[in-house]
Amino acid sequence: MLNPHGLGPPPADLAGRRAVVTGAASGIGFAIANRLAEANAAVIAVDKDKERLEKKFDKARLGGSRVETVHGDLSHPDPTLLADDLLANGPIELIVNNVGMCTGKGWFETTEEDLQLVFQTNLFGPWFFTRRLVERLIEEERPGSVLFVSSLHDHVPVRRPQYSTSKAAVTMLARELALELVHYRIRVNAVSPGWIRTDTRTEAELQHSPTDASFVPMGRAGQPDDVAKQALVLLSDAWSGYVTGTNVFVDGGLALHTWR
Repeated sequence: MLNPHGLGPPPADLAGRRAVVTGAASGIGFAIANRLAEANAAVIAVDKDKERLEKKFDKARLGGSRVETVHGDLSHPDPTLLADDLLANGPIELIVNNVGMCTGKGWFETTEEDLQLVFQTNLFGPWFFTRRLVERLIEEERPGSVLFVSSLHDHVPVRRPQYSTSKAAVTMLARELALELVHYRIRVNAVSPGWIRTDTRTEAELQHSPTDASFVPMGRAGQPDDVAKQALVLLSDAWSGYVTGTNVFVDGGLALHTWR
């Protein structure tokens, strides 16, 4: 488990609530799932990389945390099938749409198949997956919290238009859903990470990234846990009960300018 490093106890209202985190086998998703487990939520970690997912969430290594691993791919043409599988054991009140991908190609090189894959994974899959989970909450008149992991590139060009435009859509989707669901006591927010050191960055992404963190106002690259801690704040009704429709930059001040 992640060490709280003197942060104090996590938000108590997350305990016992069912939570799902997509793209949870590495990086930001893994960190969020672990933070939720620390808060005693009943966590479902979803990823298309089954072997990596099960290895990362070895319960013996994590001290018996309540993390259920589920092999699932949000790029599947019908992501509601995955949602229905998860709902078989009850409603899910905390929904973290972390899954995201980029083909690493520029505008001229991007094919129709590339574009479809990126948008299906980053936008369409989370759209229909979340809708099915939320429908169950509304049926049972339960409150909930939805979090989308977007990116600073929802508004800063990165020469990967298939990625940046999908993330711009994700950020707007969070705002639209916040307005749509507020009367059902379901809050919807987003976080936009800056330069985060993860173990999933492709070679193409690394080539287009800076080699040091001097361009970040706070002087360092972010860690996945920087995003995870903010995620817990936004997911908690006790800590963020009056917050919906917002997009929090977790970037060390990077949004104040651009490394380009």
